[in-house]
Amino acid sequence: MSYENIIYERKGQIAYLTLNRPEKLNALNTDLMAEFREAMGVVEADTEVRALIITGAGRAFSSGFDIERNSDYMDPSTATVDAWRTRLQGLVETFMTVWNCSKPVIAAVNGYALGGACELVQVCDIKIASDRAIMGEPEIRAGFGAPLLITPYSVNLAHAKELLLTGDTVDADEAARIGLVNRVVPHDKLMAECEKVAKKICLLPQLGVKLTKDSVNRAMEEMGYLNAVRHNLELMTLFDTSTSPEQEEFNAISEEKGLRAALDWRDARFKELD
Repeated sequence: MSYENIIYERKGQIAYLTLNRPEKLNALNTDLMAEFREAMGVVEADTEVRALIITGAGRAFSSGFDIERNSDYMDPSTATVDAWRTRLQGLVETFMTVWNCSKPVIAAVNGYALGGACELVQVCDIKIASDRAIMGEPEIRAGFGAPLLITPYSVNLAHAKELLLTGDTVDADEAARIGLVNRVVPHDKLMAECEKVAKKICLLPQLGVKLTKDSVNRAMEEMGYLNAVRHNLELMTLFDTSTSPEQEEFNAISEEKGLRAALDWRDARFKELD
């Protein structure tokens, strides 16, 4: 099966899905997300697959959603509220294919996993990070909200609020300490460790694995996870489509000098505090 923005392959009972826009740090654009969703359907339908490993090509898992102004970009400040909500809902539904997948999904976090990509990692069942990984949800610094509210269910309330309210990032060891990932391994051993876990899963009764994942998911859903996702969609639609002096300045710099200049302006404001 051929894709342009991901690589999908199966080796025995293990499937591999690689985000494949390395020149853009695997930024999540419309085409990649559509291919990702299609591949998740393939995983679900393939009775030979017992585990899936998701990773990124190059030096990043993914830098998050692509906010570069090109033909694929939708500007929330000019889009209608309904159009933006529809876009966010599509992203949430795509991420939830991982949550709802009947096969365990393992995230191999090989580098940067920021913004939406940090959420994608968290919605996976098992998360193993390279010692080069950097994680966090800096969306708020660019005037966007987190579309999938998974962080408060991954880490404790104090850590979730600090990450989401400051836009801070953390290194691999801190990510493991607070619960964003299960553990950290040397970079060159990352895939071997993920495959070791996948092979264990492949040896277990497939029905038992499926029902156990479903049972754990239902426990989280009974705690209100799905309601939180639904409410968050409405709140983040409001946040993204509103404006602020900071967002207007970011947009003005991006339009005049390009996205890189806007990101440099954003980061410089926090330089002495990070």
